[in-house]
Amino acid sequence: MRDVPFLRRLLLGAPLFFAPAIVDAQVTRPVAARANWELADKFNAETMRRVTYSTTVQPRFIGKSDSLWYNWRDRTGSSFILVFPPTRVKQPLFDHVKLAAALTAAHRKPYDGNALPFTSLAFTRDHKAIRFTVDSARYEWNLAGETIRNMGRPPRADSTPPDEEREERQQQQFGGGGGGGQFGNQQGDFRNYSPDSSAFVFARDHNLFLVEKGRTDTVKITTDGEKNRSFGFRDTTQVQDSTQGGGGRNRDPRVRANIFWSPDSKAFAIQRQDQRKVKELYLVNVLSDPRPTLMSYTYAMPGEENVAQSELYVHRRGEAGLKPVNVRKWKDQRLLNIHFPSGSNTLRVVRRDRPQRALELVEVDLATSAIKVMITESVENANLEWQLPRYTKAGTAGDIVWWSERSGWGHYYLYDHNGTYKKPLTTGAWRADQVPQIDSVNGIIWVSGVGREAGENVYQRHLYRMNADGSAFARADSGDGDHASTVSPTKRYVVDSWSRPDVAPRSVVRDAMGKVVMPLEEMDLSQLKSMGWKAPMPFVVKAADGTTDIYGNMYKPFDFDSTKKYPIILSIYPGPQTEQVNVAFNPGGTQQQLAQLGFIVIQIGNRGGNPLRSNAYQSFSYFNLRDYALADKKAGTEQLAARYPFIDIDRVGMYGHSGGGFLTAAALMLPPYNDFFKVGVSSSGNHDNNIYNQNWSEQYHGLKATVAGAAAQRGRRAVIGAGVGESSVLPDTSIVDDSITYTIKVPTNIELAPNLRGRLLLATGDMDNNVHPGGTIRLANALIKANKRFDFMLFPGKPHGFMDYQPYFNRMMMEYFAEHLIGDYYRSGAEIK
Repeated sequence: MRDVPFLRRLLLGAPLFFAPAIVDAQVTRPVAARANWELADKFNAETMRRVTYSTTVQPRFIGKSDSLWYNWRDRTGSSFILVFPPTRVKQPLFDHVKLAAALTAAHRKPYDGNALPFTSLAFTRDHKAIRFTVDSARYEWNLAGETIRNMGRPPRADSTPPDEEREERQQQQFGGGGGGGQFGNQQGDFRNYSPDSSAFVFARDHNLFLVEKGRTDTVKITTDGEKNRSFGFRDTTQVQDSTQGGGGRNRDPRVRANIFWSPDSKAFAIQRQDQRKVKELYLVNVLSDPRPTLMSYTYAMPGEENVAQSELYVHRRGEAGLKPVNVRKWKDQRLLNIHFPSGSNTLRVVRRDRPQRALELVEVDLATSAIKVMITESVENANLEWQLPRYTKAGTAGDIVWWSERSGWGHYYLYDHNGTYKKPLTTGAWRADQVPQIDSVNGIIWVSGVGREAGENVYQRHLYRMNADGSAFARADSGDGDHASTVSPTKRYVVDSWSRPDVAPRSVVRDAMGKVVMPLEEMDLSQLKSMGWKAPMPFVVKAADGTTDIYGNMYKPFDFDSTKKYPIILSIYPGPQTEQVNVAFNPGGTQQQLAQLGFIVIQIGNRGGNPLRSNAYQSFSYFNLRDYALADKKAGTEQLAARYPFIDIDRVGMYGHSGGGFLTAAALMLPPYNDFFKVGVSSSGNHDNNIYNQNWSEQYHGLKATVAGAAAQRGRRAVIGAGVGESSVLPDTSIVDDSITYTIKVPTNIELAPNLRGRLLLATGDMDNNVHPGGTIRLANALIKANKRFDFMLFPGKPHGFMDYQPYFNRMMMEYFAEHLIGDYYRSGAEIK
């Protein structure tokens, strides 16, 4: 029924005239719509890297002082800056021209002082020199004498020079006391030192070894380590797995053991995961030469009976072997935050049940094995978040600062050192989310949080300070934006860097009360603006319930014409652990480049997404881990179309990766959304969460526990938050009983395949050991069986992220939207132009 006048003439008997074929061939046809490829190519990732300068100050304090340095790049070049807040001094860390000249002579290669060939450095322990690496050579620059020294090749992990690098590396990579995963950390120093540096521990071939300072022998602590029940190992015969983003072969079998030292250096604790009963998953690397190879790895899936079992041990120096510590309460429980509160006689640990709806902080008397339950938390019909407990005194002494969502919002509560509840430290309809620093000398606690400041985006972070008893609570920064704060070692100053998607980053130094002491930097946007770049537009819409605020960003073409109609594309990730909606400044990105083709591109959140809101907001997705986000995505898009007439609501696309890929496919298959969303590009989607990893799916969809037999007689109990006085009745899973079974069934996209409408592109890497490619292939199989037309791309040898194939995929996605939302069939030939 496209040509109504034609049909009318036919029905009325009007004479029809047919031109000869040769004349028809000369008829002028309408020119096909074309996307603006020139503008999109102008703002590609490579170009943006060249014209985007430093976006934020990353302060590095020198020792325990207030002095700090950072590297900064703008249109004049790159420089290292030294700042001393007490006297408001800001100057070059060294003479860049002199260092460049000395480096040119020493390295026999020309260098410019405004473009030195390194961006990171380390101070020596006496702070009189700095060290840096250029190519394969290590250099030391004496700050006072302005002389350079070639130190040879960069040090191996087992020969770190006597400067601040070892301590710094341990703090950054391993969190100070522990570090590494089940198989140990594959990079950095393999030695896990005691606090007094008198000994260190490492792992090799699944077992633990101890080396005492001043002794030449190495003591083997364990002998029962094995594959899938290991304290750490490295396979020196194999090239590092390419799916982990590395390569090459490391022939040193020693790795860093994930141990936790006692403050007095007399003992350490370690957790081991027993995965011997966990089933394996498989991938085939078809690119292996000369024959494809099989990759296998243990991988527990949701609801399976056999999952990893946590084992806890303690070793006391001078004694043989490890002593097991039995803290088992729940079947398949997990152990978190293992630490010694003081000395080496008691150990504390957080244990969490498998459904992740209950946890406890417990203390173990290592001499008697007696267990004291100190703090408990529980929730129903939601997953239970947690944070590391902090202590108000140095080390792990003093009162406990405990985080909880017991009020429906994340807040901090104060307990005495023995676990007796004292009072809330923060309250209200906002989320206190981090404790960046505690001044144990002056009794000050710094807390960062979101959602407290009226009129701002609820995800913008701010810094607050208060006394250790919760009094004198006050905001310690200013500026409508997302703030990242670093407190100095002396606790006298704070480096505050902040921005918004539409406000360029800026950094200042504040005093402990939040007053600006001195400005540092503001991002240089000169090159971007000269190219015609424009910032995205933040927006707020209502969720499908009509009351909940949903936040997002809108990207327009830089040649935007308000009189035109533009298709709209949603760039999405539904959560539940995040929403991937930019809160801070980001000058580039796929959304921006895609918009230049002639689209309105939006990032938009949804209920059930970002956990930085209330517990009710995030738990909207619980027991509904497929459909929960679509109503808000549709409602928000419709509101924007009503608000802005340049949005064409009849041409709506969506794309996303991983969980975003999962939701994108669902949007084109689940009624009524499959009539609203017309085009989707879904990459690495977990289309069948029943074959995704056990922990994530059980945490966010929800696991059902069934208690049978004698245990059922003890089936319900009152769960009371220690010192809070609030109780709720929950199924009793607090007993270790084999009659307890866990079940889960997550709705899949495969079930929706017969409902596919519109155009769908599926993509996955065939070496994805995060979201197995089987999820995407199962969906493809279901679509074929349903006789549906769709597009499919398999990236050979690629893991969850497509790595060096990502630009190819981005181009493919852009062409797909250009074809099906604009009508530009750019893919007419094999060449990508």
